[in-house]
Amino acid sequence: MEKKNHSWQSPSLGRKSTITVYGSEGTPLLAFPDNGEKRTEWENNGLIDALSFQIENGHNRIYCIDAIDKESLFNSRATPRVRINRHRQFESYVTDEVLPFIRKTAEDLFIMTAGVGLGGYHAVNLLLKYPGQIQKAISIGGRFQIRPFMDDYFDDNVYYNNPLEYLPNLDDQNLLDDIKNTDIRLVVTPDDPHLELNYMLSDILRAKAVEHIFDYWIETGDNPWKIRGDMLQRHVP
Repeated sequence: MEKKNHSWQSPSLGRKSTITVYGSEGTPLLAFPDNGEKRTEWENNGLIDALSFQIENGHNRIYCIDAIDKESLFNSRATPRVRINRHRQFESYVTDEVLPFIRKTAEDLFIMTAGVGLGGYHAVNLLLKYPGQIQKAISIGGRFQIRPFMDDYFDDNVYYNNPLEYLPNLDDQNLLDDIKNTDIRLVVTPDDPHLELNYMLSDILRAKAVEHIFDYWIETGDNPWKIRGDMLQRHVP
């Protein structure tokens, strides 16, 4: 399996950034790690192996990036305003740097995003905000509520990055039509700690007439990453 690292000095993050790319061709998938982890999370936990057939046969090309949630949402040493502003810088990094890099290096301009937990939140939140740039999002146990990270602080940046708040009030018909043309998949298990949040988001999508897949995965076990790999095998193609 081909694996390459690509690095540059990120103006959005103010430091060097690196993307690890698996595969040489196929539909691109932007992979977000959970809980502010590094781009190695997917490989270390078997998710790249789970997609090895798609990668080695040229069906998909996986782009793994570092998350900065430990500098933003999880950063208890910073004020909530600083946390959410850093979160916005990460969003700019993805939209202004990562997505253009993917479009430049991938032959297929249909871009998917995917992630587990907070990675699932990033995948879906970005699609909802930029449906013209991202065509499919796969969330596994997405953590769709960021208010607990904000210590009761609230501003427009918090609002517009909390899909359970901004999506019910979304009345821009052009944006809604673009969202309706995407493929959103919410995958959960019975023991998912964020199960209720996924039900809430699914209800909001349904109220907005946005078709999506809600996959209630009955299988559980001692190795959740193996199950997550099986989920990706089902939903990536």
